[in-house]
Amino acid sequence: MQLQINIASHPLIQHWSGILENNSNPGTILRTACSELGKWITYEIMRNWLITEELTVDTDKTINLISKHYKYIIVIVMPYGFILAEGARALLPTASIVLVDHNDLTASIPNELDSFTKVLILDLFLDETMLTPILERLMQKGAILVNIRIACLECGTDQLQQLGHRWSQLEIYTTTINQVTDQKIASKEAIFKEKFFI
Repeated sequence: MQLQINIASHPLIQHWSGILENNSNPGTILRTACSELGKWITYEIMRNWLITEELTVDTDKTINLISKHYKYIIVIVMPYGFILAEGARALLPTASIVLVDHNDLTASIPNELDSFTKVLILDLFLDETMLTPILERLMQKGAILVNIRIACLECGTDQLQQLGHRWSQLEIYTTTINQVTDQKIASKEAIFKEKFFI
């Protein structure tokens, strides 16, 4: 099976992506754009990923609710993934939150994951050097690859190829795929650092 890459094309995603591209916008606008993109990309992921179950109410009516058999975990790659998570949390309010960063990529991932655990990994820019140890630890602890989704705003073709060689069943949702991302990502990270954290 080939790595599945989904380029989110909802009009609201295009709108907020366009706002994010305008570096002259103030930090509050860029942060709002990231949060909105996190929400709408998560929505795209959930359409075919959430498991619902039918319940009978008052003996003659049935309703669909999110299944209680599955547990959801949002893995936030720091420092920028948390901005996407602001929007994602609104759609998965009962999900457990796991924070990972460059200094500690795997220690905070919970034990006893299983085939009923669904994991959403959030980061602004796809970085396979960070994702690989995270994915390895998730699998070691019992998660299965078909229940893991990655959401990011940008990724590069080289990064996708490297991930695809090892994790061919992985699904990635993004707004942009670039041929060369290193310089562009470094530039955007500098802008975000200046506008969000200083």
